[in-house]
Amino acid sequence: MNNVMHTGEQGFEEWNQYLSTSCGTFRAEPPLEQGSATFVGSIISSPSVNALCPGSRIISNCHHIHRHQSDIRRDDRDFYYLVMQMNGSGVMCQNDGQTLLKQNDLVLLDVNKPCDFYFTGLSDQLSLIIPRRYIESRFRNREILLNHRIEANSRLGSLIGMLAQQLFDVGEAETEESEAMLDALLTLMKPSVRESPPLTHMYQQQTQSLMLQKAKVCIEKELINNALSPSMIADQVGTSVRNLHRLFASCDTTIGRYILERRLEQCADDLKNEGAHEKVSSVAYNWGFSDVSHFSRSFKARFGMSPREFRMRKTTYS
Repeated sequence: MNNVMHTGEQGFEEWNQYLSTSCGTFRAEPPLEQGSATFVGSIISSPSVNALCPGSRIISNCHHIHRHQSDIRRDDRDFYYLVMQMNGSGVMCQNDGQTLLKQNDLVLLDVNKPCDFYFTGLSDQLSLIIPRRYIESRFRNREILLNHRIEANSRLGSLIGMLAQQLFDVGEAETEESEAMLDALLTLMKPSVRESPPLTHMYQQQTQSLMLQKAKVCIEKELINNALSPSMIADQVGTSVRNLHRLFASCDTTIGRYILERRLEQCADDLKNEGAHEKVSSVAYNWGFSDVSHFSRSFKARFGMSPREFRMRKTTYS
């Protein structure tokens, strides 16, 4: 569909649109540090629109791509997709599993299940669409285990990767030839979906750390919003409210306590500014407090004095 390398904010929007057209509704987030201004990406589609297993090469420096239940309901997609990490690395999260993909590793995923993909730096993935009927007819009598890494350096992995690339590059090949290659691919994949691998603790920690970082960024952006809530943060992060509470509990705090602390710190910074003459109540409202009495009590508990005393003391000693 589009072999152009997109850059910057406009390029990010164009690339995101191509991603949704090619693969379904996904939410992509630009590089974490400087946002979409530093975005680079491209989507290279299968040579033939009539390919048995169409696919896309998805290249970008996005740090997070995810698909929610609401996205699944929004579009009418029904397939499995085999992802091959061509360059870079990524952490794939689906079906309560977290899998690290390195170069040429593969994994089978389901477009009808929510997912989160995390990347560091530039990533290049081949995503091969496999119609559901082919997978389910082949594995009719066994459970299909998703998000199980097929390692590139294994014998099966190298063969599966070779066939996946050939199916992507097949162009206008005869249907019989394409079906033979797909049949071989599915046969080779059988051992890889036989048993569920254990979660790797290191990868789980990495993903949870990324989610926590994203939650804190979201809180900073919405700190002045007095309607800020765990459900709002969870939706933007792409996780459940329950898991969000776990993330902050791992830091020996709660979401509510973290938000309160950040608001109090921002209010204290404003009160230190001797050039500012806003009322204490205005400072509180500016940072998302809706109850001045609650703000005053919380401020005194945090700083050992009332907001007015704090302002007077900081002004006196500055």
